[in-house]
Amino acid sequence: MAGTKRRSTRQAATRRRSVYLDPETDDDFEADSDEDAYQPVDIIEVAQEPAPKKRKLSVRRKPQTRSKAAKTRQTSLKRVFKVGKVRKPNAEPVSKVFTGPSDGKIPKWAELPHNVLKQIFVYAAGDTQTWVRASHDNAAWLKLSAARVCRAFSEPALEAFYDSPGIHNTQHPHQLLELLQESNDRRYINYNAKVHSLNIDLRNLAYSAPGRPVFDLLQLIPQLPQLRHMQLLHQNYEKPYRPRKQPKWTTQPRELIKAMEDRDIHLRTWRWSRDTIAKNPLAQDVALDLYEKISNAHESSVFAYLTRLIVTGFNVDDSLEPSASQSNDHTVEGYSPPGLATSIAKLPALTDLSFISCDIIMEKFLQRLPTNLQRLELSNCLEITSDMLRDFFDTSGAYLKELELNNNAALNLSFTQSLKEKCPRLEVLKMDLQLYSERETTNDAIELYDELLPEDEIASWPTTLRHLEILEAQKWSPNSAQNFFRTLVDRADELLDLRTLIIHAHIDIPWRDRVGFRDQWIERLRRVYERPQEDPFGGIGSLKQFRMSRQKPSDHIKLYSSDLDELSRDMSHTDRPRRSRTATHVQISPHKPSGDTDRYSDSDSQSTSTTARPRRRSRRVAESQVVARSTTATPAPESASDIDTEDEDDTEDWRKIPEKYVQGLCNIVDVRIDNQRPRETQWREADFLDAEASGDDDWNEDAEEEEDGYAW
Repeated sequence: MAGTKRRSTRQAATRRRSVYLDPETDDDFEADSDEDAYQPVDIIEVAQEPAPKKRKLSVRRKPQTRSKAAKTRQTSLKRVFKVGKVRKPNAEPVSKVFTGPSDGKIPKWAELPHNVLKQIFVYAAGDTQTWVRASHDNAAWLKLSAARVCRAFSEPALEAFYDSPGIHNTQHPHQLLELLQESNDRRYINYNAKVHSLNIDLRNLAYSAPGRPVFDLLQLIPQLPQLRHMQLLHQNYEKPYRPRKQPKWTTQPRELIKAMEDRDIHLRTWRWSRDTIAKNPLAQDVALDLYEKISNAHESSVFAYLTRLIVTGFNVDDSLEPSASQSNDHTVEGYSPPGLATSIAKLPALTDLSFISCDIIMEKFLQRLPTNLQRLELSNCLEITSDMLRDFFDTSGAYLKELELNNNAALNLSFTQSLKEKCPRLEVLKMDLQLYSERETTNDAIELYDELLPEDEIASWPTTLRHLEILEAQKWSPNSAQNFFRTLVDRADELLDLRTLIIHAHIDIPWRDRVGFRDQWIERLRRVYERPQEDPFGGIGSLKQFRMSRQKPSDHIKLYSSDLDELSRDMSHTDRPRRSRTATHVQISPHKPSGDTDRYSDSDSQSTSTTARPRRRSRRVAESQVVARSTTATPAPESASDIDTEDEDDTEDWRKIPEKYVQGLCNIVDVRIDNQRPRETQWREADFLDAEASGDDDWNEDAEEEEDGYAW
């Protein structure tokens, strides 16, 4: 018995089922085995035990989760996947076909003047320069589609394309040069005289095309006698201003300017990029040698009529402006070595100046610039502050018409308190206060100012202002923001030229207080500045429709504008519609878009406003949804819900007070107030939705896949 297994007596005593024994292998029986095969033999039944039952084998099922087990069982299983199944049809785009009355006559587009057709093609093509797929398609549409419609369209479409040819890969510069070098008898038009603007990304010059050498820009310049605008673009100086790995490409400014002088080229637009200017290894002072090259270039005839200049990448490390004591080679008394600001001042016709990622702008730099500037742009300049801007306004603010300030870490809104006095001709003010990190893995985008606008500083606005845009305003206290908005409301009678008002502010206050603050100032700014929207006249779809509308004029057509034009002068004073300067009823829209922002819609009828059912955010806001405003009507009697507390009554007083002046001429009034902190990439609901127009059926978790199908 040494080779047999010993059976546990406890296991034998506790077994409650029948045991099948083989007479010849009694000692070798294993009670733990349930799957041993057996032959039908005589069965020895244990006393006082039930009859043996046949074990039923069932297919093991996957464990169910709690949510799955709670669902009712389905009687039929829906097949999830099937090979060769017809897919859902794609969603058809909305048809934009004119369905009104028409004579069926197609206008003679081919008989339009040449310059009109060119403007149409330029407008229809859109952007053809940026490094995106859409720009490639727009350029291809001009060259391959529009130019081949008919002979009358070919030359205007080709001129629209070659006016600023899109160079989107490393092959395009070589192909353009080969086309320009061909003789005129082998070409359809003289392409050399059609090129007026040339924008080249440095990646197309630094990399070599397959089977070709690195492109030589000096060979292309002599082929462009009508060149007026030229920029060498670098991706490091575009948002988010983050350094990227790229082969270095440099050129000698002296050689490039010499090639332009030989062809008698007079530029209107030029870009200086620090990375594209070759350094002289034998120079004792690299910065001094750099600015001598720039100064000599500005004195040439090529830049005699230059009106726009873009400067990028001049930093303190290798581009710091030299002082007078650094000049060792010159012994003339009072000599000052050339710097960037003094070199720019040598351009007599310059009116548009832009600095991008230039850290050398500090102290008195801006005061050495030309005094006749009409546009100034400062983007991603670390050292620029409001004090420096105020000093610049003292010397050069009299002629300034457009000021654009983007992504400057140390610049706040303190300079706005002197805009009216020092910039009387300012028309456009754009500010983007969002900051970007130098690396993708770190977040070092921190403002270098304590407060966006102190409470004791009040902004002032020039009467010529037409466009006001402030984006991503941060570090703004509620009192300071309230003072800022109040200046716009109280000075509406002075801002008669304002047509665009865009303010996106992030104010860190409790959400209940923010709701009332947001509703008050968004609604007040809209009712003071927003132009009443009217449906456009729909009777100009065709000549026949226009004639029918002239025969039977409709009552809803209103031919008037804010200013009396030629049409309104022909009308008598009795027939001329009167434009009301009073505030109309404004209904707060119940829709609250993402980002904790509000958008409001105006309604001229009381019935329209009462049919909407707004979402209840808080009791105070819900009670204020149906409050109407009018400058002439007496306020309605307060209900019991309106006088629950004295604080709620005070917050609604602003709705009953008429505005001092209603401008009502702005086409765009976009005011957003929330407490979000801006990020480089803002994820919204649309980013997480399925954008596929077609696909398989939805997944059914209770259905089981059939074994005869294929899946991949």
